Amino acid sequence: MLPADYSWGHLFWIGLSVLILAMSKGGFPVGPIAVPALVLCWPHQVTAARDVVSFALPLLCVMDVAALLVFWRHVDWRRVWPLAPGALAGVALASLLFLADDAALFSLSDRWLKLTIGVVGVGFVAYQAARRFILAHLPAAQTPTRRASAVLGVAAGVTSTLAHAADPVAQMYFLPQRLDKMAFAATTAGFFFLLNLAKVVPFAIFGRFTTGNLWLALWMLPVVPVGVGLGYVVVRVIRGNWYVALIHGVLLATAVTLIVKALTDGG
Repeated sequence: MLPADYSWGHLFWIGLSVLILAMSKGGFPVGPIAVPALVLCWPHQVTAARDVVSFALPLLCVMDVAALLVFWRHVDWRRVWPLAPGALAGVALASLLFLADDAALFSLSDRWLKLTIGVVGVGFVAYQAARRFILAHLPAAQTPTRRASAVLGVAAGVTSTLAHAADPVAQMYFLPQRLDKMAFAATTAGFFFLLNLAKVVPFAIFGRFTTGNLWLALWMLPVVPVGVGLGYVVVRVIRGNWYVALIHGVLLATAVTLIVKALTDGG
């Protein structure tokens, strides 16, 4: 059952954030908003960032499966495998450094985790603003070198383990390869399926999954197929880039709010 201190208002905003996250798995680029929004609306602000990261992981795994069912034929696994070893190393590194509580080499407080999520959100918007310029100056499709794949893989593993925030890193890897729209959505879905699945083991070993958060995730499961399906439809119906600008504006406002909150009240 749900903890008694979850009001219907909490459930509404958490459900809306989960819907947004699921829509991103359907191809509609709204995902980066979801984790910062979840942190802001979480009922227990003292541990909000850590709770949200743990709560979201089981749902992300279900969303990844749903996305693969939609995109399976279009996944280019040859482009995923070079990134995988570094990503697994990044997950292991972040788990040993930060997830293990008393055994962790570095203690990352909830305040710093909120700040990290906020900074990654701002960085994502900045990267998106510069992306067109970067791609315009690439002479042709480029396949990342082994070294670049390893570095970006580790970065994706670390940022994803800490805050489910590997989207910018994944885009830095896949965008220069100039995949078509469907192949890009499908191949990134395949990568995140493997990445999120790898994170389940250390999260379970280090006790990050709580009964309350697992029950809450179970309550939110019906939202997942709705969100994935809605994202799949919306990205094909709505044309133009105005909605992308709106999404980035909302993300920037949410991320800045999270940064201010982390710096001012530490909660």
